[in-house]
Amino acid sequence: MMNLETTYEQFYADEGLVKTILDWEARKTDELRRPSGEPIHGVLGNGKPLFQFLDISKGFSEGGTKVAESENCSAIIPAGFRGGPTFNTMNPVKFSLGEYSALMSIGHVLIVPKTERIYNALTLEKCHLSLVSEMEELGARALMKLIEGTASDPGSIRWQLAQSGSMKMADDTEKNIQVTEDDFNDSCKDSFRGLLDGRMEAILEECKGKMKFSFHLGSAASIGYLHMHAYLGNLLTVAHDKMESKAQGQGHRKNTPIDDVVYMMMTGKVAALKSACR
Repeated sequence: MMNLETTYEQFYADEGLVKTILDWEARKTDELRRPSGEPIHGVLGNGKPLFQFLDISKGFSEGGTKVAESENCSAIIPAGFRGGPTFNTMNPVKFSLGEYSALMSIGHVLIVPKTERIYNALTLEKCHLSLVSEMEELGARALMKLIEGTASDPGSIRWQLAQSGSMKMADDTEKNIQVTEDDFNDSCKDSFRGLLDGRMEAILEECKGKMKFSFHLGSAASIGYLHMHAYLGNLLTVAHDKMESKAQGQGHRKNTPIDDVVYMMMTGKVAALKSACR
């Protein structure tokens, strides 16, 4: 698996790609395409990444999945699921339902800048430190809402536990939607059991100290628009493990911790790599 600096170096070695991205970030162009006209990784056929035009400002009552917001960012539960009729198209917890689009934890949010155009954490520099700090703070606040929410609050831990019955999938099969112990990483199964066996308050308190913040670097990201993942490390899902395993098979990691990205931002190495492409 590539080390962190190699991941950055390989990305910036494609000078044509980086020039396109830097022009888009500077709003010199509105589309992210190669000279051939082909959209780059993480971009749709219209040449734009999803978060460039998708309205993610809607809360649950409006048909969206926004959990919280700050001055410059929105926190949403990953959505857009098309495999079956989930609530507001929210991505499911269960890998058996969502496969590689399933949530990485029973509590999982994305933090997305509202207006600033940044393609990926690979292009973050020291000047973006305040934005990254705001994203992390908002992620923690959103996770707290999911931890403390009631069974009537969509997306909260208690709400996820209350889901039961079956769902008719797009392929006409019927699948059980109830979250079970088998939906979790082996090291997290006891924490999940604790939510059901009388230890809920203790486990929810544990969640508050187990928040994780990461970025999907380069090709590890499915959407070519900066977004941070915030999730609970004591309640990781099977989907989290399968995503990491798949990424490792491709020579990289799925989740790069926020501290690693901040390190690269603060060293000035990103600025130097960008200068070589301009």
